[in-house]
Amino acid sequence: MVDTSHSARTDHAAGRGAEDVKVLFLAGKGRSGGTLLANLLGQVPGFFNVGELNRLWDSGLVHNYSCGCGLPVQDCPTWRAILADADARLAGGPLAPLVDARIDRDQAAVVRWPNIVRLLTARRRGRGRWDALDRYTAASSAVYQAIVAVTGARVVVDSSRLPIEPIGLGAVPATDVRIGHVVRDPRAVTYSWRRKKVFTDRDKTEHLPRFGATYSTVSWDARNIVVEILRRRRPSRTVPYDQLARDPASVLRELAALVDEPAGDLEFLTSRSATIVPTHSVGGNPVRMVSGAVTITPDEEWRNAISARDRSVTTLLALPLLHRYGFPVRSSSASAPAGN
Repeated sequence: MVDTSHSARTDHAAGRGAEDVKVLFLAGKGRSGGTLLANLLGQVPGFFNVGELNRLWDSGLVHNYSCGCGLPVQDCPTWRAILADADARLAGGPLAPLVDARIDRDQAAVVRWPNIVRLLTARRRGRGRWDALDRYTAASSAVYQAIVAVTGARVVVDSSRLPIEPIGLGAVPATDVRIGHVVRDPRAVTYSWRRKKVFTDRDKTEHLPRFGATYSTVSWDARNIVVEILRRRRPSRTVPYDQLARDPASVLRELAALVDEPAGDLEFLTSRSATIVPTHSVGGNPVRMVSGAVTITPDEEWRNAISARDRSVTTLLALPLLHRYGFPVRSSSASAPAGN
């Protein structure tokens, strides 16, 4: 569903610059298929999958965890070239070199839910009143521009998902942002956040955080509500998890159209599998490190495995948005798990 409202498109067109970097921002709640989608988009000619760029500042520049190609971010030739280009753009200022600028601290000060009203109105009130935001958006803008300059990509795919990130809010200079709104049944999301998952980009064994039904559902609600606000400001398209899992080609074509680019022949993709070449993602679900032949099937394990309590709590807390996204109040059980 593309946002075709006249006001949203007029405002978007009025704020665009001829040299703005096209960014396809995948927004929504984690465990909704966004990492798989970003991997698939990264196989389309002209699209560069950066993964969750909001993880560059801590995972990449502080901890030097692995790029999607398998090398530590700061040892990856592609990222070394991107960071060198970004540093050149920021030369003479306090942000270069980015590896020493500790942008992660600015990010931590800015991207917080208590700041949501300030973030939503920051662009309208003008710049220069929030130093941490100015530093964070200037560094981000330089990186987006450097990605295009180094890779030759026409579209940067950013799967950061958190809709209060400045890029999702349209607060990063020299970017033209379109939103892919990834949505999955909140009960499936709750179940997924209960499961044990191991980071695959670190030397030591570390597990991803796990959350209960109340936290996961409130987060699902909050993120989707903010995305609905953002959809009034710029072109967007809803990406239902079920459509992605059952007909990924249709999703890729729709998102390519959203950013005014051709999807190509999608020869890497069949109805049930994809051949994934490693991308240079800097953060995300462990799926980002998977390459080669990948089977694409809906993960329906949650239908039988979710506890009655978690099902009830999630349904109650998500009730106002279930109908909006076409999810039934009574979620059905599956006869057998259909995949992971």
